[in-house]
Amino acid sequence: MRSCLSVFLPAREFDMEKIRDVLKSVLHDIEKKQKAKGLDKVLGVWKRAVGEAVYPHTKIVHLTKDRIRVNVDNSARLYELNLKKKAVLRELTKGCGIEEIVLRLGGV
Repeated sequence: MRSCLSVFLPAREFDMEKIRDVLKSVLHDIEKKQKAKGLDKVLGVWKRAVGEAVYPHTKIVHLTKDRIRVNVDNSARLYELNLKKKAVLRELTKGCGIEEIVLRLGGV
């Protein structure tokens, strides 16, 4: 009986490892798609909130559930966005639950 178990056990463990790897991969893909949908929503609200003229000069570089960090390509736009920050934040909070915006001068 022992020899019988030793024959089947490694194959069973191997199959379980393959199943675990496939499940991890599938769950990772689902998570990536959900994050992409969330980012698309935030980008749409961000574009609407800052306006068509300012949007190309910005780039969301970090996104969490309730916070975004945005790079702005020049100091004049950064100043302009800081003046509009409360209104933009209101739109983002209403549209996608963002509660904090961090604006930085940086590459777009």
